[in-house]
Amino acid sequence: MSLRAFGLDWSLDGPAGAGFLILVFAMGVLYVQAAARGRRLDRRGRPWPRGKTLCFLSGLAVLVVDLYSGIGTQADARLSAHMVEHMVMWVVVAPLLTAGAPIRLALYALPPAGRRRLGRWLHARTVRALTRPVGCVALFAAVVLVTHLPFVYGLALNNDYAHEAEHGLYLLTALLVWTPVLGIDPLPHRPGRRGQFVCMCACMVPMGVIVLWLGTAPDPVYGHYLQILGPSALHDQRVAAVVMGVGCLPAFAVPALVKARTSPRRRNAALGAETA
Repeated sequence: MSLRAFGLDWSLDGPAGAGFLILVFAMGVLYVQAAARGRRLDRRGRPWPRGKTLCFLSGLAVLVVDLYSGIGTQADARLSAHMVEHMVMWVVVAPLLTAGAPIRLALYALPPAGRRRLGRWLHARTVRALTRPVGCVALFAAVVLVTHLPFVYGLALNNDYAHEAEHGLYLLTALLVWTPVLGIDPLPHRPGRRGQFVCMCACMVPMGVIVLWLGTAPDPVYGHYLQILGPSALHDQRVAAVVMGVGCLPAFAVPALVKARTSPRRRNAALGAETA
């Protein structure tokens, strides 16, 4: 994909894409309003940290660029561009949104009764299961693997609503993984250093399976790209495998190594300073 296509070839991707864009904009507005409301409710008038706001809004901005710029437009024609689109959501957008601490912001902006209700919801059985390392990694792995099956992948390419639903699943499952790993938002079960390391390493397994499959397949696995690119579809497929291998796997490995090297005392001290 050329820089010219990235800069000029923007598209809303039909009514479904326009609706998703409106939802993204609404999330940004809601976040900013919640930050302002929390400051009004706080007895000491403490502002919500600007760094968290910047992270969350940056995540939404990157998501818009990812889906509606030349990356998203070229994704229908090239598997390599489609892989870049997914990679950005997994390893750039989701961590930025998580660093914005939306759950902590909700607790900051809600009145006492609302905070109690949110606390009960966070301790619900389903939420506890999904936020455990085993639950969030299993869900993430299932979504990654199932959505790359030729039938499911083809459905997303040929149906705008299925495609946007796929994007929503990618974001949701990536957020479920990054939230306990970064440890910014309060969760019923915050994994320790070893649990965070294992969680990140486990996320690389389904990606490694996809990389191996796409990189070693003797023929294009998705007929959609074969019809558009012809014989060059196989080369583009191998480029897509390299994109995932070089981009996504280290993006999960580096945080895992950082978590493994960070002492519990230093991490707890940082969290205490942040919440003081």
